[in-house]
Amino acid sequence: MKTVKIILVVIVSLAWIFVTTFNLGPLGSLGELTTYKTGLLSVPLQNDGIREITSDHKLNIYVDDIGIPHVYSSSKNEAAYGLGYMHAKDRYFQMEMISRIVQGRLSELLSAQTLKSDKFWIPYEFEQKSIELLETYKKEEPEFYAYLQAYSDGVNTYLENNENTDPLYKALGETPRVWKTEYSLLFTWYMSWTLTYFDHHIEQQELLAELPEDIRDYFYPLQPDGMNTILPSNTVPPSVNVPNLGLDYSATASVETPNDDQSLFNLGDKLMSNHKFYQGIGSNNWVVNNAKTKNKGNILANDPHLYLTLPEAFYEAHLVTDTFKVYGFTIPGVPVIVSGHNDKISWGITNGEWDLVDRYKLQVKEDSLYLNDGKWVPFEVENYTIKVKGKSDYIQEHKSTVHGKIIKEGDDQYYAQHWYAGNKSNSVKAMYDVMQSQNWDEFTTSLRDYSYPPQNFVYSDVEDNIGIVCAGELPERNTDYVGQVLDGTKRYIPAKSLDSLWYDFNPEKKFLFSANQQPIQNNIYFGAHGLKDNYRAKRIHSLLEGNESWDVQEIQKMQTDEIDISFKDFKELMKNYTIQDEYTDIVKELTSWDGNMSDEANQALLYEILRNVSIEQAKQFANTKLQVNKEPSLQYFLKYLNDKEYTIPGGDNKQEIVNAIFAKTDSTLTHRYGNQWKNVSYNTMSEFTISNIMFIPGLGEKIENIGGNTNTININTETFHPVFRAVYEINDGQIQAQTIMAGGQSGMINSKHYKDQIEPWKKGQYKTVQFVNNPNKLENIKNIIKFN
Repeated sequence: MKTVKIILVVIVSLAWIFVTTFNLGPLGSLGELTTYKTGLLSVPLQNDGIREITSDHKLNIYVDDIGIPHVYSSSKNEAAYGLGYMHAKDRYFQMEMISRIVQGRLSELLSAQTLKSDKFWIPYEFEQKSIELLETYKKEEPEFYAYLQAYSDGVNTYLENNENTDPLYKALGETPRVWKTEYSLLFTWYMSWTLTYFDHHIEQQELLAELPEDIRDYFYPLQPDGMNTILPSNTVPPSVNVPNLGLDYSATASVETPNDDQSLFNLGDKLMSNHKFYQGIGSNNWVVNNAKTKNKGNILANDPHLYLTLPEAFYEAHLVTDTFKVYGFTIPGVPVIVSGHNDKISWGITNGEWDLVDRYKLQVKEDSLYLNDGKWVPFEVENYTIKVKGKSDYIQEHKSTVHGKIIKEGDDQYYAQHWYAGNKSNSVKAMYDVMQSQNWDEFTTSLRDYSYPPQNFVYSDVEDNIGIVCAGELPERNTDYVGQVLDGTKRYIPAKSLDSLWYDFNPEKKFLFSANQQPIQNNIYFGAHGLKDNYRAKRIHSLLEGNESWDVQEIQKMQTDEIDISFKDFKELMKNYTIQDEYTDIVKELTSWDGNMSDEANQALLYEILRNVSIEQAKQFANTKLQVNKEPSLQYFLKYLNDKEYTIPGGDNKQEIVNAIFAKTDSTLTHRYGNQWKNVSYNTMSEFTISNIMFIPGLGEKIENIGGNTNTININTETFHPVFRAVYEINDGQIQAQTIMAGGQSGMINSKHYKDQIEPWKKGQYKTVQFVNNPNKLENIKNIIKFN
């Protein structure tokens, strides 16, 4: 017995030594991270109460029990100063991470594991572009320049007057760098990368060049009938003239990355995961006018869907001056409200998903020359130096053409890629103007200067007006452009931006919405929106159209709606085909189901597996029968199966496809859950984890007992979820808001506001916004910061 105890002690001791000395990449060992002297436990907690700071700036900041700052000052610049102070206090590590990502300087902080990210970003020279753009504002927009400068001063005031209170800096053995004013302009490019950097053009070229027109229009329609566009449309079929460029459609883009640091987190891969147009990034917003509400006031709703981390992308703030009052969601690092309200108007955002990438096929010889306009032109070669913490500098050789950067596929296929959103952007200035707008005219005038990423702005005001604007810069391409690969041997003519603003105002139907669908059907190519499922958009339209007496509670319930209407197509499928006897249990379970993707429902589990299996069958159908790589959307694949008249030459017997779908669904259920699958709830599939911004194990949050899927209004995918929900109601000429965030206000893991809003967010609960002119009327204030 004594020997056994000794062995156990030795095993436990060895395990403890291994765990505490295991290296966590740039963070060091677990033992170093957990000491009271130098580790995370040595970081002081921030205290509540009243704090007075000697400053040339005069303002007060009241922080409530959720961590939301209410900044009261006499001027906009003082308000910006206060917002900068609070952003730095709660989110500075996040701000520095994102600004370094866009500059291509992340490896200075995190070492070689982030070289993949830096190698992508540094050739765009956004650091220099931000300096140049700031200098332009200094000369041409002095008021806005002063506003940005005041924000920067506020950020640095916090850094200068507070010891390092963010545990992640302590873990890295680093201190925060000084904030520069131009850093606020970098965030537009980061959001543009997240929301516009989609390169699906080889897939699109294959569809256009290889499929007969009737098959292409059936399975991959660019302008489908019945499309729920954002604005009223007149369908104009595109004129498609796509040459066969002899592409190898099996090739995929690759980025070489040094493999000298196999860290636990592999941040380079996580930060630079491939972007696809069809992956479900997006958002919802809608507005109903006073004729469709119980209290006879407009109601506006917004819930953006993004990659969810702790901390999340947004930060709530309330700014009050003598002439300027605004509340809403900011992006830490940027002193503007991107979704929110002032005392006259409210607005919300969704991603436009416009096609802002062009890909050119190049003709290359000697690995150094490309043919353009009849001449062999040498590659433009630029060497960039990337500083790497603890290692030698890395020299990045970047090759480009007049079209853009060079991408080499396989051994001998060269392309050039042009990303329009890599240009200078005026979006921060436009949002500065938006949040001060007092009416529709000022709102639309502000958005005429908005650049990237393209967004759909829904609008409401206290005069009972509603509207929507599809804003952003769209390149004016040739009229026959529909997303194909372009011929890089032809003379290159840079595309200018269209001088257009697409909008609708006070429509007869009394509501407006966007869910990342196409803005309008006309002769302009916005993107391959027609190739996506639009079940979510259809569900939103149906609910808004069908209710003439909305209230805030019903709008909130709609934001958490978990009905997947794609199930209607499957119900039709089960009626149209003979389902084999061994699968009658599946049919029986689904026949009486209403499509509610509730976490508690066994039918939701069954259906999600059936839906995923059907998508796999669609891919197989595309590869083997259509002979293309891109599968049709589930919507058009099910349309094909339910269409009794249409088939393709040499296509499978449709009954056999349906048999295969149900057979694979049944085997998947049995393999995962055995014969007891009827007793398993959807939560086993729908649960997910919100990761820490550094992907550190244990610092995220597992989300259980939550439903929804990629087709539901309350979206739930492997990657994207609602980052906040907001409802803005007009009541007696006043705007009243209710909001909730998927996380918390603070990015510091030792803060009580790191994730204190997750539970009510998960339950579909909201908090009432405090939007008052007099700070004495604020409730539940826990901390006051006075500058005098």
